[in-house]
Amino acid sequence: MRLVPRPGGLVSPAPRLLRRPVPHRVQIENFERAGLLEGLSGSDRAARIGVLDTLVAENVTIDELRAATQGNRLAHLLLEHALSPKGTYSIEEISQLAGLTVEDARRWFRAIGRGASEDGAYYNDGDVSLARGLKQYRDLGLDEGGMFAAARVMGRNIWTLADAAEALLQDRLAAAGDHPEVALQYAVEVRRIADFQAQILAHILATSLREQLRSDAVGIAGDSNLHIRGSQQIGVCFADLVGFTLLGEQGAADDLSRVAERLDRLATDLVVSPVRLVKTIGDAVMLVSWDASALAGAALDLVDAARLEGLPPLRAGIDWGTAVPSAGDWFGRPVNMASRVVAVAPAHEVVVTGEFYDELDTDDFWCEPAGSHRLKGIDSPRELFAIGRRSVA
Repeated sequence: MRLVPRPGGLVSPAPRLLRRPVPHRVQIENFERAGLLEGLSGSDRAARIGVLDTLVAENVTIDELRAATQGNRLAHLLLEHALSPKGTYSIEEISQLAGLTVEDARRWFRAIGRGASEDGAYYNDGDVSLARGLKQYRDLGLDEGGMFAAARVMGRNIWTLADAAEALLQDRLAAAGDHPEVALQYAVEVRRIADFQAQILAHILATSLREQLRSDAVGIAGDSNLHIRGSQQIGVCFADLVGFTLLGEQGAADDLSRVAERLDRLATDLVVSPVRLVKTIGDAVMLVSWDASALAGAALDLVDAARLEGLPPLRAGIDWGTAVPSAGDWFGRPVNMASRVVAVAPAHEVVVTGEFYDELDTDDFWCEPAGSHRLKGIDSPRELFAIGRRSVA
């Protein structure tokens, strides 16, 4: 599709010549003359006509249909057309429509894991929206380096999500090999699952961003000595599995799911009041308690139990501060801090901030310096401490 100028300097797609649709009765006669319905009757014939109609609508010729049928490739041809939208734009046209330079569009697409074609009409309307995303981020005044860093994170992880979705329909895909009618149903289901996944991702992303912004707001209010209704002093712990991302790259999505489920079950069995299991987030669990010693003990027990269970190494990070409960979750500075502390904790260890250690009963727990660390989003280095239980005499 080529762009043509309109009055006022706007750009619009050039008009395309539309092929006159062939009456359905005539189309069926064409299929019969080409031998595409030979030996079929009843529901099988109707299903084959549906498949052929779908491919004709994708501008596949009768000769291409005949060759695919003779080579038992009709199912493959259907999936190829159904799951790979036709491109209508070049990278130059995408850039012009999105208000970007060609180089910026290429950099953005590479960052988010979308191929950056050098020539040809490779892109579709969805790609126009992707490119416009960069322009919209810039219009918000966001940091350029941060935008591309976030895009690269999404690009690296999107394939894991796609693998998980594909595993749901793997059996259907295998069955579609020589049966174009099954392939048609598979293609429809893949499109539906893609829609489901997009809705799930959009909701989770929006919810997570709201939670993080709310935690930031609670922290700012605490720093300014502003009281927020329901706020209280509490310990927050995150424990996650070391090497979980690498495990995902090397194994199947269902293996990842089983490991995460084992961690969730282990935490559910171990955690008792006054410690509460708030939620699981993939390879991590979040615990809270108003009793610092109880929370430290629960974290150490969980790390030991994971080792005995044969799970990947577990580590934990804990902070103490003002947080606010909301809808079963917690928001505030200690939530953000604990999530950053766990990221630098060694395997099989529980690492805490000085604020949390000040709340611990030192008769029950020992503490040793774990070094000064630069934590994500924190301006100055923070001194952290490794903790453990004192042996009972």
